[in-house]
Amino acid sequence: MNSEFDTRDRTKPRLAMLTGTCAGIGKSTLAEGLAHRLEEAGATVDLFGEHQIFTRADFADVAQAFRSREFPTPERFLPTYARIFDGFRTANAWGVFDWHCAGMAADLPWAMRDHGRLTRLCLDVRELAGDMDPVLLDLVGDVRTATERALAQRGDVWAKRYARLASAAGHTSGRIAERIAAWSRDQGGALREQELAAMRSAGWPIIELDATASVAEVLEQALDALGFGRPAVLPSSRGRG
Repeated sequence: MNSEFDTRDRTKPRLAMLTGTCAGIGKSTLAEGLAHRLEEAGATVDLFGEHQIFTRADFADVAQAFRSREFPTPERFLPTYARIFDGFRTANAWGVFDWHCAGMAADLPWAMRDHGRLTRLCLDVRELAGDMDPVLLDLVGDVRTATERALAQRGDVWAKRYARLASAAGHTSGRIAERIAAWSRDQGGALREQELAAMRSAGWPIIELDATASVAEVLEQALDALGFGRPAVLPSSRGRG
């Protein structure tokens, strides 16, 4: 059991954001698994996938900034997060994201210029969700294995896009999986460290999960990190007004 959360009120939903070593590490699979297990126990869950940034009404301002290539600033992100978190409270719902606030912003021009501003955004998001005990779950595993999985799952469009990025960064030899994995370790690895540094400095609890384990085992690690042992005893929102 992760003692950091032993004393929290387990009847209250909380906010869990996810990150990981690279694409294909299993963030979406874990997020879906958490949502399913929580819902089986009777909890209300709002599962927020990265693609929903462009489909959810609450994120319309941020989505428009991405589409226009103006790119969203903290001043645009924060009211959006506030609305979303208020929705979680109204529904008495867990918020489960297969992405996180630093990862959504770290490669934007303003964040690349000013790492302190990125940290401040992460701090402000954490404070907005303070009553939901926000946590970042970090899936850690082998980049090459995750890349092979991503290639199998995401198809040619994803492969061609990341192969171009890898080539542009000088990774031109070997199989496509080798080139993309090398790019992920270099460019992606540096960006990931920037994201994690911002989250740590902003006071987010970061829980590492072993992504080399089976899907079921990774899910149990996550449930344990959230303060629920085996078998998980999860909060229920049924019967609440």
